[in-house]
Amino acid sequence: MRIKTYEVRSMPEALARIKQDLGPDAVILNIRRIKRRRLFGLLGDKLIEVIAGVRDRERTSKTKQPQAPGSPKIVRVSETEHVMESSEATSTDTGMRRLLDDLHDHLNKLGIHRELAQRIVFMLDDIASTQMTQGIELNTQEIRSTFIQRLEQIIPIAGEISLTNGERQVIALVGPTGVGKTTTTAKLAALYSILKRRSVGLISIDAYRIAAYEQLKTYAEIINLPVQLALSPRGAREAVENQTNCELVFIDTVGRSPSHEMHMAELQSYITAMQPDQVYLTLDATTKYMDLLEVYDKYRQTGVSRLLFTKLDETLSLDSLINMAYRTKQPLSYFTTGQSVPDDIEVASHTRLFDFMIHEKHLQAILDQMKE
Repeated sequence: MRIKTYEVRSMPEALARIKQDLGPDAVILNIRRIKRRRLFGLLGDKLIEVIAGVRDRERTSKTKQPQAPGSPKIVRVSETEHVMESSEATSTDTGMRRLLDDLHDHLNKLGIHRELAQRIVFMLDDIASTQMTQGIELNTQEIRSTFIQRLEQIIPIAGEISLTNGERQVIALVGPTGVGKTTTTAKLAALYSILKRRSVGLISIDAYRIAAYEQLKTYAEIINLPVQLALSPRGAREAVENQTNCELVFIDTVGRSPSHEMHMAELQSYITAMQPDQVYLTLDATTKYMDLLEVYDKYRQTGVSRLLFTKLDETLSLDSLINMAYRTKQPLSYFTTGQSVPDDIEVASHTRLFDFMIHEKHLQAILDQMKE
């Protein structure tokens, strides 16, 4: 049997397309109301999904095949009036709509960007509906796993630092004052030096706060790593060149107010001289979303290629970092969750984002509704 799925605005449109593709002997296997995501994730029109099929000619029998008990009612395309009535009967799924609306409200209350919240609801609806249509046994773990895979397409995550044998990675951490760049630099250095056994070097260009260099130097001495203080863009470039034997070089930059143009220009001169392979914009997870956007806009000139969020231990909400990754399309890299070096740092993951946005009770409620 040949089976095709159509997404149409009306049943007459569906019938015309089915007759054209499959012929007058085609039968309607299933009809349901859906909503599909449109350009930029905006809310799409209500559509009708119609699944139709036609038996292969060589297998067609003149005798009518009995219908299996409990199977969906099969309607011939030629029975137009009956199909229209069936469409109206099966299009009302108020229970599911209410659950999805509740989930959308939940995401809005969490602070998730409205457009992203719509895409998340559509994705979840589509995943559950597709699995049901394909006859896949529904369970919350399967829906959760599939959703996390789909989430990768709209919220980028970089994963761990990728190291290729024989190639050095130079990574600069930039960001406003007080976000924890120095401590985070030490965490990354310890993580890759002690736990992953990579050769690591440290550079500080924070000559304005002597305590910052002393702090980084203390960490470097504890984990036995080379560290250099650069007082000028030229000195920073030389410091990078002096650590050619290291697989990873982490650069702790001076914290700057993004609204101070002269200080930002000075930071840019250092970045230009050092030419890092990656620039991690280090941000405080407790900062308001609109303020984060302003910071990103100012620091973008430094060549930001990753987002790194600190102080996740000081907030229960992840909406700002989720919205930032979605809006800027910059991959999330690491999260820090405390002051301990190197323990309180983790690789960003879609699993953590999912667990914040969607609770098990939401999945179970949708699953129960679909099984009715």
